[in-house]
Amino acid sequence: MSGPDLSSLTASSAVSAVVRGDLRSEELLDAQLERIEAYNDELNLVVRLDIERARARAREADAATAHGERWGPLHGLPMTIKDSFDTAGLVTSSGNPGFADRVPEVDAAAVAQLRRAGAIVFGKTNLPLFAGDFQTDNALHGRSRNPWGPDRTVGGSSGGAAGALAAGMTLLELGSDIGGSIRSPAHYCGVFGHKASLGVVPDAGHVPGSFDLGVMGPLGRSAADLELAMRVLTADGVGDLGGSELPPPSPTSVGGRGLRIGLWSEDEAAPTSTACRAAVTAAAAALEAAGAEVVGEVRTPTSLTDQHLLYATMLTAEMAGGFPSHRIERARDDLAAGIDDPVERARATGLVLGHADWLGLNEQRHRVIAEWHRLLDDVDVVLAPVTPVPAFPHDTERKFDERFLDVDGEQVPYWLHVVWAGLATLPLLPSTAVPVQRHEGLPVGVQIVGRRFADRTTIAVAGLLEAQLGGFVPPAGF
Repeated sequence: MSGPDLSSLTASSAVSAVVRGDLRSEELLDAQLERIEAYNDELNLVVRLDIERARARAREADAATAHGERWGPLHGLPMTIKDSFDTAGLVTSSGNPGFADRVPEVDAAAVAQLRRAGAIVFGKTNLPLFAGDFQTDNALHGRSRNPWGPDRTVGGSSGGAAGALAAGMTLLELGSDIGGSIRSPAHYCGVFGHKASLGVVPDAGHVPGSFDLGVMGPLGRSAADLELAMRVLTADGVGDLGGSELPPPSPTSVGGRGLRIGLWSEDEAAPTSTACRAAVTAAAAALEAAGAEVVGEVRTPTSLTDQHLLYATMLTAEMAGGFPSHRIERARDDLAAGIDDPVERARATGLVLGHADWLGLNEQRHRVIAEWHRLLDDVDVVLAPVTPVPAFPHDTERKFDERFLDVDGEQVPYWLHVVWAGLATLPLLPSTAVPVQRHEGLPVGVQIVGRRFADRTTIAVAGLLEAQLGGFVPPAGF
């Protein structure tokens, strides 16, 4: 490869090199395009390119650098965007064949912030249809494959984003997360991902539309990349609050000494593999070596089982608009006949929920939020698994409700994939996924959950783990 080595380069170091004049923006673009040409036929991670406009913009960035100008914190950084975000002049399909020619006139709000900071959008990455699965496959662009093992999923829904980062096809990504859609792919592909606190990153221009539970956030190859991206994504204020800022990271999260760590490493609500539980233990030991105090296992009064039933109901209610009418009618019939499985009953309830019923569920959620606030008075962050398993073999031929996960030889319902995701999503908290170790050649990560709006603290703790354990490691051959 003639350009810079992208096997371990981070977005933050790339921007610094461009600003210093050590690297040209066009060089970075060419290096990523060479990676895409070399590997994308096999992996199918990048589904749209906008080379001509990106190259022109990269040359403008290089000219600006030569004159001592800097556009912003992402000056001259070529990057891709998950294909659920509107990109002006570039198709945004959200994996829907009916949107194959849909070209937005304006950028999604978060994309516009990235561009204003100097980023150069040169392509779009794959996702499941309307970001609605734990694997990345759709009828328009097909299946994405994991660079750690092409027989394995990249996760969903920001699967193309995480896989492209791992394979060096991009240096920074923008994802969205309502059911672990940033954290799960980051865990499966060995990169970093941050699910922001609800309301922090603007969600206008995301397809499908905004949710009460769904949030936006960055994926990168280091904690510094996440910190950099979050500064950009909140530069206009936190959510709709112009002039507001996220609090700085806590001093203990930066240095480690005095940091209080709680663990939620296993739970009967979510059968979890030995590998994923071991990653939580390893992360706790690494933070303890950095001076943190590991308090031990912590829990809220409301069990994870009950939290998940509430989460599953509210999540399905928010997604009900995407279900066909016959599926909703079937849910009514099933509920009338009686559904024994509590999770299936919760999902069916979500499909037929009235507004008054939703308000009642929201009151229950606020009780859970209050419990989390009290828990986070006693510890600074909570470490937990991201999903029950490392990256699993592709399973997209069977219908969603007919799939299972293999957890240490035990078959468990596919829907249990999101139990650990809901740990932070239901109470609206930030969560940062960080790579910790590998199991049988596959990356395994953990999530770091913190108090609402303490996004920079969970990212800083991810940085501590990165310093202790090494962070991103490229897959063999990439």
